[in-house]
Amino acid sequence: MSRLRTPPLMIAPHAAPSARPEGYTGIMNRERAIDQIVLAALCLASLPFAPPSDAHVVAFLAAVAATCCLDVASSASVRIAAAGAYLAAACALFSFASFLPLVAYALGFERSRLARSAWIVPLAASARSLGMPLAALLLALCVAACLMAWRERRAEGERARSRALRDSLQERSLSLARKNRDLMASHDYEVRLATLAERARIAREIHDNVGHLLTRSVLQVEALQVVHAEDERARADLAQVGATLHEAMDTVRKSVHDLHDDAFDLRSRLESVVEACGLPGARLSFDARDVPVPVAYCFVALAREALSNVVRHSDATRVDVSVIEYPAFYQLVVQDNGSAGAASAAVGKGSGEERSTGPSSTGTTAAAPLTGEGGLGLKSMEERVAALGGRLRAEHRAGKGFRVFAIVPKEEKRND
Repeated sequence: MSRLRTPPLMIAPHAAPSARPEGYTGIMNRERAIDQIVLAALCLASLPFAPPSDAHVVAFLAAVAATCCLDVASSASVRIAAAGAYLAAACALFSFASFLPLVAYALGFERSRLARSAWIVPLAASARSLGMPLAALLLALCVAACLMAWRERRAEGERARSRALRDSLQERSLSLARKNRDLMASHDYEVRLATLAERARIAREIHDNVGHLLTRSVLQVEALQVVHAEDERARADLAQVGATLHEAMDTVRKSVHDLHDDAFDLRSRLESVVEACGLPGARLSFDARDVPVPVAYCFVALAREALSNVVRHSDATRVDVSVIEYPAFYQLVVQDNGSAGAASAAVGKGSGEERSTGPSSTGTTAAAPLTGEGGLGLKSMEERVAALGGRLRAEHRAGKGFRVFAIVPKEEKRND
């Protein structure tokens, strides 16, 4: 049985950083937020060493905005624009360069190595304005930010592999449970078939052996009654023996019928009928449980007759036989893909009744005899279904082929 399997997400521990995939949600996890808060605090702590400027507040807000865009935006063009605008401002204004570690950390999660190292250019451009001590401090913070981003990328990769492994194990567990259910159902069905086959064998053995012996004993007793017809006492004794044998014969016959009925499995019998029809495109769909024996015999007879009609009279290449149990009734449908001309030729032979074979207003062809022997096929099918209180309909539906449709109400509904 085929099953869908989602390949696990493979992320190498030392591979390039995780690119923003299609459908990237941009939700920042807690570890990344903590790293950025630490970097922001370190950048603010380095401001006393920077030349005084009124633009530090604007630079800090711009750095936070650029970082949020890099973390949240799923569009590459938006991220590039935000990062490029801030880096350009950092090249021109040393106050913006004071917060480069924040942006360097956010750039560390980009796919391109060039993007991850873009912070070097504005830092080098503003080094003279910042002074060597502050430039070295910012360089160390940017390097630390890159290392923190690399560590977080590895952690995200491990989490992704863990989720993929968990999903794979869960999928395998569900698949094994499904296979176990299928195997149990198949095992139960095979056990039932074996039980039914054994009952059928016992019924045959009783009928062929015990039944024949009892029949021979009855004949012998009746012959002795004729021989001793003049002896009243002997004839009375033989009559009692004969009555006992007849009673035993009736009991055996009833037991054989009960065993035979219990051994009747509708699904396996329909599978045999569908296979025996010889059509390569014949298929069976069965969804019913505990179908009563009279209904099962009726459905087998209907399916056999309908399939025989398809083989002899139709140009169909496919035929579907379905049995479905509903809360109030059982349904049998035999549907082929034959053309309207073949269906008309098949149904046009019959008992001389006038039955319209032309299309009706609903696009169907009226019911007509299914066989050529004077319409006996359809008549027999109708009688079988009617005897169980059901209804039968045979029709050709435009573009869909010929269909035999039968429903038989359940016993409690018939009693109502």
